[in-house]
Amino acid sequence: MSERLKKRRHSFRRYKILFEKKYGRVLEKLPPAGRRGLVSVVLPVFNGEKYLDEAIASVLQQTYDSIELIIVNDGSVDATEEIILKFKNPQIKYIRHNENKGLPAALNTGFAAAGGEYYTWISHDNIMLPDFIRTAAEELEANKAAAMVYGNMRLIDESGGILRGKGWFEHPPLSGNVILPQSVMQLNDVANNTIGAAFLYRANAAALLGGYDVRRFGIEDYDYWMRMNEVFDIVHMQCGEPLYLYRFHSGSLTAGDERLGITRRRPELMDYDRLRRRRLISDKNDGSVRALKAVLNSLI
Repeated sequence: MSERLKKRRHSFRRYKILFEKKYGRVLEKLPPAGRRGLVSVVLPVFNGEKYLDEAIASVLQQTYDSIELIIVNDGSVDATEEIILKFKNPQIKYIRHNENKGLPAALNTGFAAAGGEYYTWISHDNIMLPDFIRTAAEELEANKAAAMVYGNMRLIDESGGILRGKGWFEHPPLSGNVILPQSVMQLNDVANNTIGAAFLYRANAAALLGGYDVRRFGIEDYDYWMRMNEVFDIVHMQCGEPLYLYRFHSGSLTAGDERLGITRRRPELMDYDRLRRRRLISDKNDGSVRALKAVLNSLI
């Protein structure tokens, strides 16, 4: 590990110590939110007719019983709505935007309608394996100090076959398995989203953080994980088996990295995050964290 990376990791650890000294263990002070045991899954979709039915079916086929699936049709003009309406299932809530508002806005719409104790979301082209939600919920229930858990994934291609050799945390080599780092101490200081797409977090933590930032389209998830990591503990699931299939195809946001500037914008996000952290542990009450600090101070 480079000296620069060691310094950054040390810097974030120091921030976490100072944050806890100032505000205490925030999660322990929050009131419960949502219906006990219910997992709210939001599925935002825009023109997702090719893979949508697989994503919906994967949620409905989970071995965990207490699930609601909130599908947000973000102004699709293809057969998306027709596919959604084929699923006659009381677990599904269907919401339609009359125009395309973008992924972060669709997520916020979905979670505003969520009633669960735990939250997650799935892209319309990905697949949850049957035991994913049960395993994640059991691990989050067992780890009362954690606000969020995340797990390993397996990459698949357009046809659903294992995608080998992409290299992103792939282990063993050419397996297609994405084995993510066990620690999130580098998440806020190294421009690499090491959380991935397989995650579950608490509704009361989400209520404190607020919604996804609509200005961060393409990196809204990374920004949200960083905000989560600033205030709460995020832990890797003890289950090392990939329970989530992440599809890489020509129409995915990941494939549109260069066009959307996803990687290019990450250093800017790092800079903003460092400023936000300084403001959170400062005695001054200024900037974009004013409202959050007011809530945190009320919990002391």
